[in-house]
Amino acid sequence: MKAILLLTCLTILTLCSKNTYAQDFENPGEYMGYIGKQQENISKKYMAYASASAHGKKARKVENIRQKLLNEVQEARMNIGSMPSYKGDKSYRDTSVNFMKMYFNILNDDYARVLNLEEIAENSYDEMEALLNVKDAIDLKLEEGNKRVREAQIAFAKAHNVNLVEGEANALSEKLEKVHDLNKYYNEVYLIFFKPYVQEQSLVEAISKKNVTAVEQSKNALRKYSEEGLEKLKTIKSYEGDNSVTDACKSLLQFYIKEADATATISEFTLANENFEKIKTEFQKKSDPSKADVDAYNNAVKDINNKSQKYNQTLNDLNKQRSESLNNWNKTVNQFFDEHTPRYK
Repeated sequence: MKAILLLTCLTILTLCSKNTYAQDFENPGEYMGYIGKQQENISKKYMAYASASAHGKKARKVENIRQKLLNEVQEARMNIGSMPSYKGDKSYRDTSVNFMKMYFNILNDDYARVLNLEEIAENSYDEMEALLNVKDAIDLKLEEGNKRVREAQIAFAKAHNVNLVEGEANALSEKLEKVHDLNKYYNEVYLIFFKPYVQEQSLVEAISKKNVTAVEQSKNALRKYSEEGLEKLKTIKSYEGDNSVTDACKSLLQFYIKEADATATISEFTLANENFEKIKTEFQKKSDPSKADVDAYNNAVKDINNKSQKYNQTLNDLNKQRSESLNNWNKTVNQFFDEHTPRYK
C-alpha cells in the first residue's frame, strides 16, 4: 500500500535586482536575497523528500533524506539567526527563524509519530486514519508558518522599497502544491479501500480457524464496508480526468462483496464437516456395523467429499480473484503516482 506524504508550499519571492547574495546586509535586496536563498534550499530538499515519499516509499524508507533535511533546516536557521537586524528591523529575519524552528520540530518530533504509526497502521483502520490525521495536522502547521513568512517578507519589502517578483522558486511551490492535491485525492480513495481491506483479513483468518461465528460476523461487516465504499466512490470526481484509482478501488470492493456471498459455501462445509466427524466417530465405535450403518456412513462420506470439492474450488477461486484484484489495485496506484507526481532530485 502506498504510503502518504506531507508537504508545505514554501513560496519564495526573488528580487528584481540581480544579486550575488553576498552577505552585504547594507542593501535591503541582498538582505532579503540571503534569506530567500536559505528558504529556497530547504524547499528543494523537501521536494526531494516529498517526491521520494509520493513514489511509493514509506517514511522509514526515506529516513536518510529526512535526516539530511533536518541538518539543512538547522543550518538555515543558524545562518538566518546570525544575521543582524536591518536598520533595526528584525521582523522578517525573526519570522524566518521561527519558521525554521517550527520546521525542525515538525521533522524531528511530529515525524517520529508518523514513523511509529506506520508500524501499526497497516492492520488497523483507526490507526491508519490517525496517521493521515497527523499528517494533515503537520501540513496545516507548515502552511500557516509559510503564510507568516510570506507576509513578513512582503511587509519588509514594502518598508524598504524592494520590488518583488515571482522567481524560479515558484516552480518548486507549484510542484509541492500538486503533490499536496494529489495526496489529498488519493488519501480519500485509500481510506475507502483500506476499511474493507482490513476487514477482509479478519474474514480470511476466521476461515482458516474454521470459526463459523467469526466468519459470519466478518462477512457481514465486509459486505457493509464494501457497499458503503462503493457509494462514497460515486461522489469522488476524477483527478485531472484520471479515474483509474477509483475504478481499481471499485473493482476490489465488488470482489469483496462477491467474497462475502461466497462464504456461505465455506460456512456450510465447515458445519457439515463438524457433523461428519461426529458420524465418523460413532461409526468407528461399532465393532459389527449393519449394512444400513455402512450405507449411511458411505453416503455421509460421499456427501462430505462433494462439499469438500466445492469448498476447495471456492477457496481457490477467491484466492485467485483476490490476488488479481489486489495486484490490479497496487499496479494502478503505482501508475497513478508515476503519472501525476512531479519528481525532484
